[in-house]
Amino acid sequence: MFRDPQASKSRGPQPARPFVRITSFVPILHPRGLKPAALCVAIGPFEFGKKMCPTLFKIPWLGLPIRGYGLMLMIAFLGGTWWAARRADRVKADPDLVVNLGFVALIFSVIGARIFYVVHYWDRFAGQGLWKVVNLTAGGLEFYGGFVGAFVATVAFLVLRRVSVRLYADIVAPSLMFGMGAARIGCFLNGCCWGAPAAVPWAVRFPYASPAQYRQWEDRMMTVPAELIVVYDSGIAYPLSRDYLDLSKAELQGPGNALKQARQHLSQAETNKADAATLAKLRKQRDQAQKAFDRHKREIQPLLTQAQRFGISIDKLIELARAPEYQSLPVHPAQLYASLDGLLLAALLSTIFYRRKRHGVVFGWLLLLYPLCRIVEEIIRIDNPHDTAGLTISQFVSLLILISGAVWMTAVYRMPIRSPKAVPYVPPHVETKPAKKHKSKKRR
Repeated sequence: MFRDPQASKSRGPQPARPFVRITSFVPILHPRGLKPAALCVAIGPFEFGKKMCPTLFKIPWLGLPIRGYGLMLMIAFLGGTWWAARRADRVKADPDLVVNLGFVALIFSVIGARIFYVVHYWDRFAGQGLWKVVNLTAGGLEFYGGFVGAFVATVAFLVLRRVSVRLYADIVAPSLMFGMGAARIGCFLNGCCWGAPAAVPWAVRFPYASPAQYRQWEDRMMTVPAELIVVYDSGIAYPLSRDYLDLSKAELQGPGNALKQARQHLSQAETNKADAATLAKLRKQRDQAQKAFDRHKREIQPLLTQAQRFGISIDKLIELARAPEYQSLPVHPAQLYASLDGLLLAALLSTIFYRRKRHGVVFGWLLLLYPLCRIVEEIIRIDNPHDTAGLTISQFVSLLILISGAVWMTAVYRMPIRSPKAVPYVPPHVETKPAKKHKSKKRR
């Protein structure tokens, strides 16, 4: 499915499949000035230094794509839940309850993250219908929305189960930061949440039509050739989406070849004077192939228009889009900074957990430390607008959570050291019936 660049009022098309090129900022001679030399690292079948695709691979025969972001979210959920269950078991809490808590948090974090994003960027969704709002495949999640949604849902779940909120909040706190660290790697694979232009050795370059390159083109920090600029009927001009340029030859030519083959089969059958049933079946196949071809032609119309307008082949367009000079400028890998931040906070909170003397302090430290890190991270990132009291929405929410953390810690230190509801978990005793003794028959 292709995105219409006119569907978004503020930022144009948001391509779903950007690539990433890791670069080392080594000056080399180039007609347009200094350019970073590429540092390519091959790992297994994927060249992760050269070509990082959000779609890691497709399941053979099924054609089901495995998305990098989705895979990292799964690792974040499974790894975080397993780690929290281990901690619960070590402090004689209920590991099964932690697993249930993980599923509750997963569901409501996605709901909260989507609601937060839609509210923040309501101008992109106004008048677009309900499907536009709930369609997660197009992207659009906010971490803080997920955090708030998961927090409210898990607290309600713990209250309903009549267990200690403070104890289980401490148990899940390190796992929450682990999940955030893993999910940010998914952001890196997806090409979102990028940082400001940088000249550091570990800077990264995103390719043509990635979100970072789009933003730099909009801000007039770079240019692209006219062959890659599409002028739409509304008069809006925008770079050609990478959704078109990443199509394989089989995807580009498949519907046309299928239509040609269906017509040939029908022609041969008519020449051989086949029976009416066979001809009806072949005509139906031809009509279906014609509809698929027409739909495919409409979808790739901008690509065909550009090729015809400039008298070049589609292969030349693809080759032009892959030219290094049309990649984004080197930027900070803010996603990896955030991932490292999450993993370090997870290790720190886990250390505090096993040395704490009061229930609730581990979660309190999370509320105090992460907002500070996020405020610094937002300074490095440039993908979010400063539209909330002169701050980004994440910086503003970070300040609110920082205040909440201070209130939480104050309340914790006024409560008993141990939560009255933090009682050791006793697994339910499963009674087993004793095995029946089989009496041997006596010989008479």
